[in-house]
Amino acid sequence: MSATITPTPTLTSSNKPYSRWSEKQSKVLGDIAEEFTLSTSQLEHLTTAFIDQMQAGLAGDQKSTDLAMISTFVSGRPDGHERGSYLALDLGGTNLRVCLITLKGNNDFETNSKAFKVSDHLQEAHISELMDFIAISIKEFITSEHISAKIVEHPSDSDTLELGFTFSFPVTQTAIDAGMLLRWTKGFNCPGAVGNDIVQLLQEALNRNKINVHVAALVNDTVGTLLAHSYKHPNTFIGAIFGTGTNGAYVEDTRGIKSMKNPTTDEMIINIEWGNYDKDKRFLPVTLFDNKLDRESINPGVHVFEKMISGMYLGEITRNILLHLIDHRLLFDGTSSAKLNQHWSFETKYMSQIENDTTATLIPIAQILEQDLGIYLNTQVDREIVKFVCQLVGKRAARLSAMATAAVIRRGLSVEGRLAGHGYPLKLSEGDRAFGSVHESTDSTIDHSLQPIHVGIDGSVFEHYPHFEERMVEGLTELLGSRAKDIVALGIARDGSGVGAALAALIATKNVVQSP
Repeated sequence: MSATITPTPTLTSSNKPYSRWSEKQSKVLGDIAEEFTLSTSQLEHLTTAFIDQMQAGLAGDQKSTDLAMISTFVSGRPDGHERGSYLALDLGGTNLRVCLITLKGNNDFETNSKAFKVSDHLQEAHISELMDFIAISIKEFITSEHISAKIVEHPSDSDTLELGFTFSFPVTQTAIDAGMLLRWTKGFNCPGAVGNDIVQLLQEALNRNKINVHVAALVNDTVGTLLAHSYKHPNTFIGAIFGTGTNGAYVEDTRGIKSMKNPTTDEMIINIEWGNYDKDKRFLPVTLFDNKLDRESINPGVHVFEKMISGMYLGEITRNILLHLIDHRLLFDGTSSAKLNQHWSFETKYMSQIENDTTATLIPIAQILEQDLGIYLNTQVDREIVKFVCQLVGKRAARLSAMATAAVIRRGLSVEGRLAGHGYPLKLSEGDRAFGSVHESTDSTIDHSLQPIHVGIDGSVFEHYPHFEERMVEGLTELLGSRAKDIVALGIARDGSGVGAALAALIATKNVVQSP
């Protein structure tokens, strides 16, 4: 996790980041920078509140938390030695993906997949028609000559193929192989599905079409990310998504799940649904630019945390700031463009390209402004300001992401957590007696017998946004201490919706956890 961090310029009355900025530009941008800069004490406050909400969710007190803390009924994690062939199904939008995952052991696997287009008609057809389409697509995939030759290992004597289903819509899960659809999102509106078990609906379609496949597990992409990373890095503790959206899942000791009666396993993966953290804006440092975005979004008042850190929204926050500066004649001489005036026109990918520009004259930024946004008159001062704003928004997103990650790790280090008792030399929040038995070590040596705390991450923001990982490391170090960079291992998790779903099917065939 060690990395060189590119600092965000800081404005003070005696230190302007760029000497050619006017006093008014420096003053207004300094005020904006103060709103977007998160101090260590602010991160500590947010972390404590996050942990409190986690604990309320685990206790079943949904009135006191915005975190759903959903029990996934996925118990246990792969260690990389598992072998066998499993199907995975990924439905999260207009594309349906069917995969065959061949686990080879030795932390190695092979993936074969095929994508099928879900038509506009099917997105609004009766659920039985959509499920029949999915079943026929699975049949086409597994009976193709190319794929059938790949089914060389099977975990049981049965000829039935086990399938893990990544279903990226809101469900209430009651078992590893059962989940009731709460509502459709992403343009889908199929009658006959809401309030029914989505696994049962798919299994009935497979049976109708005489396809010898058993739906063994239902997971979301975040849980899949954790499982997929664990196959490569055993005992992965957290799976996280930092991409178009965001979410986290982690491994909880079942003693800590107060809402679960008489658990039959030691651990279970919890789907946090952290994108909805602090929806009432009691703790998050929400700015007027965030409020404007939230108010104009398709889901105002929910997923406030997600709107501050994920790729779908970062560009729009930046656009709101730029328009504010234009309106005060502090940018582009007070002139906008038809393109920049459009909602969502300033894409997060532009922010990545802008932060990557380290040239003296920032000409690549000028090209984005002119070619993509129609801002043809821009000075170097304008380009410096645009880059400065992108850095503010991008760094805040990374530090908030670090806060959520650190909160989950601290939960794991609690008395009931799965990381407790291992002697991790990590700093914990002052005054929090639940973590008082573990303190940051002052010894300069590292106990190399300690297993790293692996965090598997999927998502384009983490993988591609400049300095995002380094900024997360900086935040984790502030919250967990200097040893965090040696102990907490952030890593890219590949294909959680495919490999992770297959691994969930593997776990389900070994140990199906019943609803409490």
